[in-house]
Amino acid sequence: MALTRLPAYVRPTKLTGGEIGHYWKLPHWARPIKDPKTGKLTPAMRHGQACPVQSETLGADLAVVHAKAETLNAALREWRRGEMGAGKLAEGSVAWLFAWYRDQERFTKNKAKTRKDYRALMDMLVAFETKAGQPPLGKRMASKVDATVADKLYSKLKDKGARQATYAMQVCRLVWTWAARHHRITGVKENPFKGMGLKSTAAAGNRETSRAEYNLYRETARKLGFQSMATAAALCFECCQRVWDAFGFEDPDGVERRGIEWAGYQPGVAISLIQSKTGNPVVLPLSIDVAGVGDEAGERVSLYPELEEELARSRAGVAAGAEVIVLEERSGKKYKERRMSSVHRRICTEAGLPKDMTFTGFRHGGITEIGDAGEDDVRAVSGHKTLAVTQICNKASAEKARRIGAARREHIAALGGEIAK
Repeated sequence: MALTRLPAYVRPTKLTGGEIGHYWKLPHWARPIKDPKTGKLTPAMRHGQACPVQSETLGADLAVVHAKAETLNAALREWRRGEMGAGKLAEGSVAWLFAWYRDQERFTKNKAKTRKDYRALMDMLVAFETKAGQPPLGKRMASKVDATVADKLYSKLKDKGARQATYAMQVCRLVWTWAARHHRITGVKENPFKGMGLKSTAAAGNRETSRAEYNLYRETARKLGFQSMATAAALCFECCQRVWDAFGFEDPDGVERRGIEWAGYQPGVAISLIQSKTGNPVVLPLSIDVAGVGDEAGERVSLYPELEEELARSRAGVAAGAEVIVLEERSGKKYKERRMSSVHRRICTEAGLPKDMTFTGFRHGGITEIGDAGEDDVRAVSGHKTLAVTQICNKASAEKARRIGAARREHIAALGGEIAK
């Protein structure tokens, strides 16, 4: 018997008695969002409207399954495109322009997280009421949005948060630039979001974490039974790696391979990885040979003893065959972002560490420490493609990575000798 292809989002499941039932499950981007504090579920929003459908059982009859699923998929598609309610979006409106932009390769080529962030900002702008009693921004004609409207919108958004306001204006600038290039389709001829003098500064919560805070965090994580979190902190602080590479968070597109693996670790020699964002290989030498003076024999000096101690502790408790270094203790699998965030907050609370201490701060702290040690070009360790602050263009190399490690170790010793672990 030929297999019948099921409609999108339909999942077969084996029922009691062996019969095959079917379940229509909302895609992750359309599922209700749970408030971590109250536990309350909030419907997903698009174009200022709540998702009109929910996951449901379809039964075992394939004819019924197909009919119900096609109806659900059509409603989901109309909601996603903003075509619910009184027909399709008004052509040329802000909501229509955003929907048009999201179908462009200019948008679809971005990574999943970038697309998700852009969509969230667009949906917020579509539903945003610029003036009490007036239609939301999404219903305005995009070609009628001028510099005055853009400035007022920015001013109102800043009241809700300067960082989000800046991001929103940057997204609008991208959309209107592309729309003006295709003005015969969009009707947009000018970009009112250019020349706004936007300042993109790091959020206060992303401040760098100090070594003292880093040490206390690791100690507390171990005390609470979260060796994995102590090791992840070390990978971010000592190796200056991004949070999603340290934890190996799932890539929604399935394109990037994330996670630092045991196969790349040679104790006392080096740790190597490929950064998922840049594709850059990073090889971090873990020790250097120091020549002796006169008749004295030389010695091998560890450059990252704190990191190697955490790796040794993790390796002692790792299950046979584990590939990725950081795995959650309770499941033996990679952390989910929400779970990592809740455990991180628990550790910070127990240790009495600042509430604004983010996991990203470990990477910032490590890079800052390298700078304090006198090394401006950190690419050999951090894996950055370009220098963000200086114009130095010396090539990142293993030798430079050794020099960075040695300079950093000397800096740490100068601050306080042996570091508590």
